[in-house]
Amino acid sequence: MRIFSAFSAISAISSYASFALAQSSPDPVGTIYDGDVPDNLYGSDYPYPWPVKLYNFYNQRQNLTMAFMDVPAPCEHDKNKVAVLLHGGNFCSVTWSDTARRLTAAGYRVIMPDDIGFCKSSKPQGYSYNVHQQAENIKSLLNVLGIEKATVMGHSMGGMIATRFGLMYPDNVDQLFLVDPLGLEDWVAKGVPYVPVDATYQGQLTQNFTTLKAYEQASYFHGAEWKPQYDKWVQMLANIYAGDYGSDYAYVMGLVTDALLSQPIFYHLPLLKTRTYLMVGEADVTALGKQQSPPEVVAKLGHYAELGPAAAAMIPNCTFHMFPGLGHAPFLQDPEAFYKVLLSWLD
Repeated sequence: MRIFSAFSAISAISSYASFALAQSSPDPVGTIYDGDVPDNLYGSDYPYPWPVKLYNFYNQRQNLTMAFMDVPAPCEHDKNKVAVLLHGGNFCSVTWSDTARRLTAAGYRVIMPDDIGFCKSSKPQGYSYNVHQQAENIKSLLNVLGIEKATVMGHSMGGMIATRFGLMYPDNVDQLFLVDPLGLEDWVAKGVPYVPVDATYQGQLTQNFTTLKAYEQASYFHGAEWKPQYDKWVQMLANIYAGDYGSDYAYVMGLVTDALLSQPIFYHLPLLKTRTYLMVGEADVTALGKQQSPPEVVAKLGHYAELGPAAAAMIPNCTFHMFPGLGHAPFLQDPEAFYKVLLSWLD
């Protein structure tokens, strides 16, 4: 592992720019900073349960910082068991905290990155947020950490990135876990209209706790009672939108949505060579572009009760489970049911 720790206390406090690598020429590999970081890093003030480390690297002609947590395995002999957890678009790495605790108890070292553009990571405004790039960023982080092979788990948008990671780097994946991944249907082919990035950006600028909660209740926990413990995840996002990086984050959401809409993963599912485990909530109705679509298109979108089994049938080596009555985030909605299945599947 390459460690970079020569940061002055003054610069660390005064500017987020202090976390970008100070270098005379771009470093294509990057370095890890494991010193103190501000509580409100890149506009995200939500407390993380483990120390936040920073992967500083050069990509697309700019210095970038990827925040991540690295939770060690409890036993030295388990050091080669590594799990990488990839968050969804309206989530952060910290949303995986309970999952990380379960995995470390099972002997895994757990890596939880905030994708570039999200949460405590850089939010570049001129960047290609395609899933290939996000998967490559994760691979670059693992390279610097000296991790050659890992179990990769992705939820929602993270499921798209995890799938692409499995397609790009099959020899570096022990097992692939996909939890209600996006991209199991071609939204555009089903009639979702094109929405310019600037229009999405303007809509994202109005996001607050009330609008975010309404969206998540309708899409993620469809038909289920809202539980008070969900509020913290909504507040986590609302604080980013209301903070110093709120406008940048809103624009990133426009760029991300634009990239994801054109990159559904289901066309490539038959090409997966890794052992894959797919889990979906029967009541999940999440779909990109649904809010901008006419009623006749909305009626076609996001039926995970159908999309899940169809996707599983396309993957050569796939084990499938559907959670009855659960929505887009089964690990939050019914943790015990989720972990019972997950832990039974782990090597």
